[in-house]
Amino acid sequence: MLRGLGRDLGLLFAVNVAFGLSMQMINPLFPLFLGTLGAGEAEASYVVSAGNLAATLLMFPSGVVVDRFGKRLFLALNAVVGGVTVYLMASSGSWGVVLPLYVAYSLVGALFVPARMAMVSENATVENRALLFGLMNMAWPITGIISPVVSGLIVEATGWRMVYLVSAAVSAVSLAPALMIRGREREPGAARKAPDLKRLLERDTLRVLFVMCVAPFLMTTAIGAVNLVVPLYLTEVYGLTPFTIGLFFTASNLVTLVTQIPSGRLADRYDPKRILLVCTAVIPIFYALWGFTDNWALLLILYAVATGLWSVTWPSNLTMLSTMVPRELQGAGFGINATGLRLGFTVGPLIGGYLYGNFSSSSPFLFAALSTALALPIILILKGKPEE
Repeated sequence: MLRGLGRDLGLLFAVNVAFGLSMQMINPLFPLFLGTLGAGEAEASYVVSAGNLAATLLMFPSGVVVDRFGKRLFLALNAVVGGVTVYLMASSGSWGVVLPLYVAYSLVGALFVPARMAMVSENATVENRALLFGLMNMAWPITGIISPVVSGLIVEATGWRMVYLVSAAVSAVSLAPALMIRGREREPGAARKAPDLKRLLERDTLRVLFVMCVAPFLMTTAIGAVNLVVPLYLTEVYGLTPFTIGLFFTASNLVTLVTQIPSGRLADRYDPKRILLVCTAVIPIFYALWGFTDNWALLLILYAVATGLWSVTWPSNLTMLSTMVPRELQGAGFGINATGLRLGFTVGPLIGGYLYGNFSSSSPFLFAALSTALALPIILILKGKPEE
């Protein structure tokens, strides 16, 4: 299936897998790791939100400069920064020391995401764009299936330090395929021009950028609130082990893996706006049901389906961006989209931690349902797929 990607996209997929493996070994169980270093719910939410805020602030600038300086540089920086910061976290003795390291670690996403999405877009055609995004997006669930369970097993067998050392090693390995990527060569004598950012303010482009920033922000605010609370909730209420908690994230990524190819084909064949509306309308139901069951296996199903439905929207989001934003500004466009995503992951943990610590344990999930539902009127602003 991946054979037809071509050399550069094949290497990018390898980099993506390595990045995902490293990241998924850290992030799902990160609140529990902070707890071993003396952090409570509030402190854990501060650390996670600080990291996401740093990535948010860098996301748009990196999206702009990736159009000018090339993608390979950013992919290589991602490998170096990720490996070094995770290695240093392995030896940290308090959550206060982890805080600046996690902020630096979070910057790798700001380096990686705009470069990755712009590179996929420039290698796609109108006919296969969404399918190609779906194929490349498979790297996320593949790594999400493997890493959380492996991370939980390592924690139970040897402790937290080994998890971070393995993650650092995987990140370092991704430097090799990143440096092997050639990228598209410029014509002889052609100068590399700075993108004309004023074109982002054109009416139709601005409409898409607004929706593709605000709607993902609302949805990832919901996800950020839930993801912070899930490991804490399952530990305190059900006494589950890190390995079992890792199964929650593995199950959600398994659903995501199954959805990527069909969702890519759907976005190529049907109106991406309609796909966004349907999925966004259904997700709140699964969040709201969390507070009405005391069976953790059923909670796993609710969590996995909600996450899987969100993943169905990925190819549609990226197709709308790559279709409506001028090619020379797509790095900036993807940067704006990623800024909305990261801002939600910044605000969400703060809200989730506050609600969990001060109200009922189900309140973060009810908030997530509301936040996701608020994205519906925003998506309605989009123009539908033009008739051919």
